Amino acid sequence: MGVFKRVKEIAAADMHALLDKCEDPVTMAKHGLRQLEEQIEKTTEALAAQLAAEQEFLLLIEHTTQIALKRMRQAELAVDREEERIAELALADKLQQDKLLHGYEQTLAVIRGQISALKQELVRLKELYRDWNNRLHFLALRAKAARAIESASAYTSYRADQAVRGFDRLEEKVRMLEAGASARQFSTVPQQPTLEQLERREAVQAELERLKAARGERQTG
Repeated sequence: MGVFKRVKEIAAADMHALLDKCEDPVTMAKHGLRQLEEQIEKTTEALAAQLAAEQEFLLLIEHTTQIALKRMRQAELAVDREEERIAELALADKLQQDKLLHGYEQTLAVIRGQISALKQELVRLKELYRDWNNRLHFLALRAKAARAIESASAYTSYRADQAVRGFDRLEEKVRMLEAGASARQFSTVPQQPTLEQLERREAVQAELERLKAARGERQTG
């Protein structure tokens, strides 16, 4: 059956190889799960069809068995009545029904074998789906954490570089301010006296000259 071939192909697929071919492993894993879901659905439909076929052949077997038994009773009755022609016809049909019955029973055995195989495949596919789904869940968590760490690291590195450059500029500015202050401290020129200071100094000098003159006259006299 085509369904068995497809089941084997899905089951034999290497998940790691599929993930390596995709940039986003979570997306690829989800794609694999969708394929598996489709295969589970196809297998379920195939199983339902075989179960229906089983019931159909069970009815055929029951009906054919009843006809064969009826023909056998007719043949026996014809022999008792010495109606050989009727007995021959009944036995011929009985043999034909036996042949049909044998074919139906063989087909039923094949169908039941397929039902058993499909049930096993369905169980295995569902177990595989649960396993992949659990792995996808943890894979998604790991991928999310990895992206968060990568984003945080990139942000921290970028901000750290900005902060370092900012501190460097601030430190350079402070050094320039300190250098300017030191230069002004050692290169300060004396301030020019104001007009009031000059007038006061002239008044003091004039008073000093008068005092000197007065003292000189006293000493000479």
